[in-house]
Amino acid sequence: MKNIVPLLIVIGILVTTSFTSPSVITIPIVVKNIKNSKGRLSIGVFKDASSFEEEKPHKIILVSKKDLVNGTLKTSIEIESGVYGLSILDDENSDYKMEYNMIGMPKEGFGFSNYYHTGFTKPNFKQFLVVINPSQKAAITFNLRYII
Repeated sequence: MKNIVPLLIVIGILVTTSFTSPSVITIPIVVKNIKNSKGRLSIGVFKDASSFEEEKPHKIILVSKKDLVNGTLKTSIEIESGVYGLSILDDENSDYKMEYNMIGMPKEGFGFSNYYHTGFTKPNFKQFLVVINPSQKAAITFNLRYII
């Protein structure tokens, strides 16, 4: 009988947590250094390093540039609470993918959550992790980089 009580507690916790969904939170974002108002912004939401390396986001959030002011856009996105890495693409031609030149250099702007990447290879996933939780008030900032 003593062994069944801890088992029942664990089962109770599993049952309660399996029926609760993560809360959706509205998070302010600021996107800086946007070159022009063509196209739209595409935010890739990655849950782990392997999905980032494979370029397979958990979710893609599309953001209009209609409120662009002097190269900066202030808006908000809705996302479930959790730990993510967010990347952003300035999808100027709205084709849902990064455009590259003949030698493989990105032709469109890109950025990462609260991290400005200066290298020529992908950043480490841990460098741009963000924790999304209901008490979050600070905006997530993206500083776009254009190589060409």
